[in-house]
Amino acid sequence: MRYLLFATRREAAPHSHSHSKHVNYRDLNRHRLWKRRVWVFGHQFQAPSLDRLASLWMHKLGILGRFEMQLLRELVCPGMTVVDVGANQGIYTLTLAGLARPGRVFAFEPEPMLFRQLVANVQENKADNVVCHPVAISRQAGRLSLQAGKMHSGNNRIVQQPRSDSIEVAAATLDELFADKVVDFLKIDVQGWEAEALAGATDVLQRNRDIILMCEFWPYGLRSAGTEPAEMLRFLGSVGFSLRRIKQGKLVQLDLSALPDPSRKLAYWDLIGTRDPRILG
Repeated sequence: MRYLLFATRREAAPHSHSHSKHVNYRDLNRHRLWKRRVWVFGHQFQAPSLDRLASLWMHKLGILGRFEMQLLRELVCPGMTVVDVGANQGIYTLTLAGLARPGRVFAFEPEPMLFRQLVANVQENKADNVVCHPVAISRQAGRLSLQAGKMHSGNNRIVQQPRSDSIEVAAATLDELFADKVVDFLKIDVQGWEAEALAGATDVLQRNRDIILMCEFWPYGLRSAGTEPAEMLRFLGSVGFSLRRIKQGKLVQLDLSALPDPSRKLAYWDLIGTRDPRILG
């Protein structure tokens, strides 16, 4: 679920002895000026940054998320247990909470600023059936390095090699967290770390035969994370899933001969996976 990128440029002063000041894009993005409230999909959100404010407005205007929300209303039923991996500021979390009530939603977001805002948005909307965890989901428990986007908080990524501006976050597996528990709906959007998250959910996927999966398939991000894109699709097939691509509000067959180009940063698919052929139509 890609988001627009924003950048700011400061022109140098015209006289020869002047120098331009360094612009701290991260601080600019997180300035308190952008902490505005926006109603989106029936819930009130406060944005923690400029790019998250833009994301809220793009969802509000139907530029982003419109087709996905239509499908969620068809797929998520009252009483379901839902897991939201990569909850960000909670747009999908709160929609899922309303659809699944009295069922519960377990939301995972490892980036500290976004986790705080997720919790605040959940509390603001009195979504008492949501449980939030500041944890990354992966193939094994431990610690991981998270690279935060300076001007694009929707592009926070787990990276294999720590960098000077990356942070360490806790990691867990869905198999450990939901051992012997029913999971009805699993949404994963983690910027290329999807295959790693799924690898740590093999038991959950196999044991919950009626589970519905909604996940992003972003070849550029998957390859950057060390996974060949086709491997993720093969894994899901090996545990019994049929997959469809979300395209303009409809579920369409995957054309495996025309996967999104891994060299294109904005080329991706949103997928629905299930073992129930009635859901796929």
